Amino acid sequence: MEVVLGLAVAVSLGVSDVIGGLAGRRLGPLRTTTGIHLTGAAAIGIYLLATMQPLGGAREMLLSALGGLILAFSALCFYAGLSWGRVSVMSPVSFAAIAGATFTVGLLRGERPSGLAVAGAALIIPAVVLVARPPRTPRPADRRDSERRVGLAGEVALSMCAGGGFVAFQILLLEIGVEDGPAPLLIVRSVGGFLGLAALAAVRGPSPAPAGRRGRTLLAVVAAGTLLILSHSLLIEALHRGFLSVVGPITSLTPAFTVLGARLLLREHVSRLQAAGMAVIVAGLVLLALG
Repeated sequence: MEVVLGLAVAVSLGVSDVIGGLAGRRLGPLRTTTGIHLTGAAAIGIYLLATMQPLGGAREMLLSALGGLILAFSALCFYAGLSWGRVSVMSPVSFAAIAGATFTVGLLRGERPSGLAVAGAALIIPAVVLVARPPRTPRPADRRDSERRVGLAGEVALSMCAGGGFVAFQILLLEIGVEDGPAPLLIVRSVGGFLGLAALAAVRGPSPAPAGRRGRTLLAVVAAGTLLILSHSLLIEALHRGFLSVVGPITSLTPAFTVLGARLLLREHVSRLQAAGMAVIVAGLVLLALG
């Protein structure tokens, strides 16, 4: 069952990445992440009111607040990369970092993976190097490249920060305890929303989205936030039913859905070498999931 839940997490995260990336290019990463946090807090708050679930004790609430700080940082890094860089690079590198880190943490926790899982982990490291290599020959810049505000080094750095933060968030979920369901997510998302609102109040910049597109962009933010809170709720259930070393790599199949969406909707260009690296990353993630 944890395999099915992990795949559901990967699908919802992959679709959310593409939708959130589109919104971030119009609103900016800070406005986008703030809207996503607030949407998630509202959705989980309605669910908790309907089911009358408690938030937990002081320890659980404190760890949830810490998780909110970590997730707010990693989400800002991730959506900065989606907004200012290429979705088709950010997602594979971020989730390769997540897969490798959760695999390592599982080993440290005493879990013993199969040979397939070890082979998948061995594939991911050189594949990330391929994705991180810049093209050797220049090519004419297209519209999407002209919108980029960070280069390949910035994309990789933001990916690693985002992936590391999300791994820390998953470990915190295990420390909080996943038996009580998604209740901690209310505090997690509320902390992220509060920090985002405070930052926006300090910045006070105009919205970059044109007035005619603002409604559709806000709808995209709500959709991305709803999908993310759904994916995190499914993640809690998956961690309750299975091991981190199994669930983490399965959720890292997200790039298979994100890259496809980026190619179809955003028409993003990647070199052949980078495309090969992304394909190897997905293959390695599949082996990790099967293992």
